Amino acid sequence: MRGFGELLIGLVLVIAGVGMLVIPQVAFFREALIIVILGVIPIIVLLAGAVFLMIGVSDVREKGEEIEIESEKEEGGSSGND
Repeated sequence: MRGFGELLIGLVLVIAGVGMLVIPQVAFFREALIIVILGVIPIIVLLAGAVFLMIGVSDVREKGEEIEIESEKEEGGSSGND
């Protein structure tokens, strides 16, 4: 039930934001909201990029460790047979 409450609050906030953009009597709020939106979008894009970058670095590191372990096993197995 908590998820539905969060969705409802989000929907109310979106409707309020759209209302502030549409209602011409609230020009001050409309201009302020536009400034906030234009400032927040690049920050969100940068944060999303940072998250994907961290995930990618983690995956590459794990893959490198797997390759290193496999090569050590192969070297250990071949040197033991000689």
